[in-house]
Amino acid sequence: MKSLITKIINFIKQHKTAVISSLAVVLVLAASFVFFGNESPNSQKELTKSSYSAEDSTDETQKSDLIVSATESSKSTEPQNSESSKSDESSNSAADDNKGKTDSGESFVQNQTVVEPNVSPSPYGDNQSHQDSESKQESESSSSDGKDKYLTDPIPEGKPKPVEPQDQEIEDKTLYCTFSISCATILDNMKSLRKHKADLVPSDGWILKPQKVEFNEGESVFDVLQRVCKENKIHMEASWTPIYNSSYVEGIANLYEFDCGNQSGWMYKVNDWFPNYGCSRYELKNGDTVEWKYTCKGYGFDVGASMPMGG
Repeated sequence: MKSLITKIINFIKQHKTAVISSLAVVLVLAASFVFFGNESPNSQKELTKSSYSAEDSTDETQKSDLIVSATESSKSTEPQNSESSKSDESSNSAADDNKGKTDSGESFVQNQTVVEPNVSPSPYGDNQSHQDSESKQESESSSSDGKDKYLTDPIPEGKPKPVEPQDQEIEDKTLYCTFSISCATILDNMKSLRKHKADLVPSDGWILKPQKVEFNEGESVFDVLQRVCKENKIHMEASWTPIYNSSYVEGIANLYEFDCGNQSGWMYKVNDWFPNYGCSRYELKNGDTVEWKYTCKGYGFDVGASMPMGG
């Protein structure tokens, strides 16, 4: 045994360089095995390639999901957009219908009847005849038809012209007129009267019998009506209609327009003439006779007007 060990030691001494080189190779191989395992470079390449393939696959999947999602989203919004479009079309259609109704609606303001596209005061307009919105526009742009800027038809010869409220000048001078209010025509049209209004109609039709009334110079028919109703405790309701530059009497003694048919309402008459302009534009003169009458048919024919716009 000792001789064998001695021989090995002598061999190492004789081949020292070769032995050290061999040991170094063994150590390097061992270290490589420890760090890299038993996988070859080719397997590393395959692993790396597989890893990138997985990422590429993930990207493609995400892209695919985005495309599908966008497509589904587009499909899901199409019905909503369609419904919205239908709703918009329906709204526009309804608006057009309403506009058409408004444009074609008639409005008759005390003794003055016209079609108003955007104004809806009342069906009566101080004794002025029916006309459509087109003629209204033409009258505003042209004076060839003789109408003034408040759509008043030409004043008959010999009849007083209107005095605008803004130009009214009242003086402290006492004058007199005869004043009355009648709804006698309703007695002949009780079937058309609203049932709950029947008790409001006097048996003889007189709300205010003809009486002598004081007024100041420059006052209008409307001024006197207001005062007379207040003094006699008679209900009266009125509104201002800018398009005619006049007050409109909606109701007297709780009897209103349309209470006795779709052509019914209050009209006024001065000295046997139904003026074709508003009552607050008619300036009274000493000795005038003023009659307020309720018409049920024909926009004044049944109360003596020779034509709806006056005589």
